[in-house]
Amino acid sequence: MLEYVAEKIKEADLVLIGLGEELDLVKSIRKEEKYRKIADAVEKKWLLPFVEKLMLEDEGEEKLKIYRMLAEVLKEKNYFVVSICQDGLIEQAGFKEQRTVEPCGSYRKLQCSEKCKESLYDVEEEFLEQVRAFMNGKITEDELQEPCCPVCGKPLVFNNIDAENYMEEGYLNQWMIYKKWLQGTVNKKLCVLELGVGMKYPTVIRWAFEKIVFFNQKAELFRVHSWLHQITEEIKEKGHGICQEPEEFIRELSNALSYVKLENENESKVNLRNESRG
Repeated sequence: MLEYVAEKIKEADLVLIGLGEELDLVKSIRKEEKYRKIADAVEKKWLLPFVEKLMLEDEGEEKLKIYRMLAEVLKEKNYFVVSICQDGLIEQAGFKEQRTVEPCGSYRKLQCSEKCKESLYDVEEEFLEQVRAFMNGKITEDELQEPCCPVCGKPLVFNNIDAENYMEEGYLNQWMIYKKWLQGTVNKKLCVLELGVGMKYPTVIRWAFEKIVFFNQKAELFRVHSWLHQITEEIKEKGHGICQEPEEFIRELSNALSYVKLENENESKVNLRNESRG
């Protein structure tokens, strides 16, 4: 199947990628013993997202390697990546500018918890250093002061789906670019690849991708998930369910595409030699 997927990506006019919750490093971090101990101990729960941000920075390199493999796979293609992961790692992975959208937000920017103004704010490094000192037991949580909105004085929170008043303006410009890109997929060879997409936000990727494949007669879907890989009846002729961990699949796909590329290069060399002899 890997070789088949690799060939379909190679042949496609466009490639649409969906990254789901199985790939989200935030989900993994929240299960770690280190995080759980901090979460159980702190009284100021507003601290936890900042702890998560620091742990993302500490543990993100391995997941970045996976995303960089995927970026390498796609580098010569006309593609778009839709991610519901909140870890924000795809921004560092080498994907083309303006070819990704993260509708669930990330931990890159802060917003007013009351959404008093459509502004995003950087996280101050000095404050993060204080949070790290707290995590290392050097200061107490009482010594930390919650970041506040410079306009209304209400707490600042990360600009992601966990915010009670999530400011979607943070991603809407990219979403409009994505919708325009989708218009260009009509009647084109479209390879659709879902990686670790479950049912957390099905209208964003899972159901939306099924609809795209249903209406585009030249589209083909590959759904990779450790257990939720089933294909609906409506697109069963154009869909493939692959029961596999998405990280493992990306590694193997990268290797398969490298093999296909090598084969094509060798074939070209043979053809050139034959032409020169003729």
